[in-house]
Amino acid sequence: MSRFGSGLTKGRGRKKVESGRRRGRKRREPMVVAEEAAHYGIRPPEEVPPSDRYLSPNEAGRILNVTGEAVKQWIYHRRLPATKLSNGYWKIKVQDLENFIKARQNLGQKRIMLIDSGSSASKEMAAAITKLGHEAIEAHNSADALLKAADLYPSLFIVNTSVSEFDAWKLLEKIRKTRNIKTVPILILSDSDLKEAESDRALELGAQGFLRTPIKPQTLAEEIDKMLGRIM
Repeated sequence: MSRFGSGLTKGRGRKKVESGRRRGRKRREPMVVAEEAAHYGIRPPEEVPPSDRYLSPNEAGRILNVTGEAVKQWIYHRRLPATKLSNGYWKIKVQDLENFIKARQNLGQKRIMLIDSGSSASKEMAAAITKLGHEAIEAHNSADALLKAADLYPSLFIVNTSVSEFDAWKLLEKIRKTRNIKTVPILILSDSDLKEAESDRALELGAQGFLRTPIKPQTLAEEIDKMLGRIM
């Protein structure tokens, strides 16, 4: 065999190896980037191929740790851009979801006061608040709650009216008379449905939400996000 034939064979072999290496490499497509995602309870999605650059509300909900219905509410309120298809379904561009995640992070950490008994369920709620990226301030009696609230100016009060250790309603009346915190929204918790007199009092105090215990962390997260969204 001539040296030309030998050289040609080697060249083909080298090209074949290089081609194999190129085929072996996986091209990394852009991901939804959120540097502090874990701190905010948000997890980035897996890599999205170029042919599938849109997500459904349910898929976006899994990324944001909320339900697809919560995502649709953000779409309806024009907080998250999306396109409605002819069949009635929504599609969300990955880049828009990334921008939405960054916008949520830029809202910053909020102080949320949890006025409860300090039970294990209360601790779980405090942990859920922290996972959302907010600061959970716990108070287990009226004096402690008023002192901390007047000093720290929370963005939201979560009050369990079923706690027997203190009169939650009287505490809320005092909060409403305290300067700088009297307009802070209130989320009421109770182990039973509110009676008519309690509902009237809740409305007078400006309560903006009600949840019945026990509460799933995801339900609490959605309600907190909804209430904070009204004041941001």
